Amino acid sequence: MNILLGTSKIDITPSHPVMLAGYSNRKGAYEGVHHPIYAKALFLRQQDEETGTARNRLLVAGDLIWWSTEQTEKLRRELAARWGMRTEDILFNASHSHSGPQTSSLMPSLGAADDSYLQELEHKLLAGMELAEANLEPVSIQRGSGVCDIGIHRRKLVGGKIVIAPNKQGAKDSEVTVIRFVNAAGEAKAWIVHYTCHPTTTNANFVSSEYCGLAMEQLEREVGGGALSLFFQGCCGDVRPPLYRDGKFYSGTDTDVQQLGARLYESVKNVLNGPMHELRPCSPTGAHVKLPLAFSTVPTLSELTAYSQSAEPIVRNWAKLLLDHPKLVRPAAELDLVRMDIADGLSLLAMNAEMVVEYGLLIKDRSNNRTLPVAYSNGMIGYVSTARQLREGGYESVDSYPLFGLCSPFTEAAEPEIRQTLTELVER
Repeated sequence: MNILLGTSKIDITPSHPVMLAGYSNRKGAYEGVHHPIYAKALFLRQQDEETGTARNRLLVAGDLIWWSTEQTEKLRRELAARWGMRTEDILFNASHSHSGPQTSSLMPSLGAADDSYLQELEHKLLAGMELAEANLEPVSIQRGSGVCDIGIHRRKLVGGKIVIAPNKQGAKDSEVTVIRFVNAAGEAKAWIVHYTCHPTTTNANFVSSEYCGLAMEQLEREVGGGALSLFFQGCCGDVRPPLYRDGKFYSGTDTDVQQLGARLYESVKNVLNGPMHELRPCSPTGAHVKLPLAFSTVPTLSELTAYSQSAEPIVRNWAKLLLDHPKLVRPAAELDLVRMDIADGLSLLAMNAEMVVEYGLLIKDRSNNRTLPVAYSNGMIGYVSTARQLREGGYESVDSYPLFGLCSPFTEAAEPEIRQTLTELVER
């Protein structure tokens, strides 16, 4: 059973200054470009054992904070029409870099989206997919793993309150996984690098692919051969770079971005220099599940009208957003889950949320490390925390919901439902 792979690298650096996403304290369009940003595509064609026909699949990694739900839905329809791809054949992952443009019009507090840029982005993506299909060739797949220690848990109990602060005892995932696609000549055609850490090194108002993008660029440049490297982000909702002093995080500079990128690259290089295990091809199976996550409360129209007059900008903007978009006033948000089987012993589980690391560790554990958790994929609903974190409070679990246009925090009952669904998906 053969697997064919085509690749393309798409420069998605805005052609004109736009607002960057991720920090509410940024004002105005970006001041310059420290590092170009890219979307990189893997176009796979695998033989379906059940039907005997070829099945097209697509993996895209972008130097963005996320792919918006509205854009993902549009792209899914386009890919189905052009290439017959099913929902479980499509994975758009964002590195979650806070130094790229906003892609959603429903999160204005985290940076306003620019419509012309979004149109430009979509046009470039579709052109890149055609280019990737045009250079399909047979490949084999190898996998290796190592360790990279540039992430630290960021929730800490201080004075009886959960704050964002370095917590060395908190959960994190230091594993770096490298997938290598090798052509018939024995040369690397592409790599996937999977790691778990927020790309929030700096809040400077400059475009950047962040530490993960720089590591991928260094891999392409120094290992070379024309191969592309894609960074896939894990469940890093409560893990970030360890830039802190006196027990408090600080925002770094582009020098810090470069240093962290070099550390990730060195970890990847160590994996590539070690044993890489050949993976057998598999039939292109997968699954798509939508799991409703109930809100703890749903505001009424009169409550939203009152909140829209609040003196607090975040509350006021949230209420106005929901009043302007009544579809956001709903009992639950949908966690969109896609499992894509790439090879025997390698599946990806994509989630349209800022999943905390505890869920990523669960996926790896329940699948015996056969499945890689890929958060920030195929849309964005906001943070998905554990029941314990909801009880504790803090930014991720309780305070962030207005920024994402959610009605309220999710209920604690969500965690057992999420755990059960994730387990069922990876154990199928």
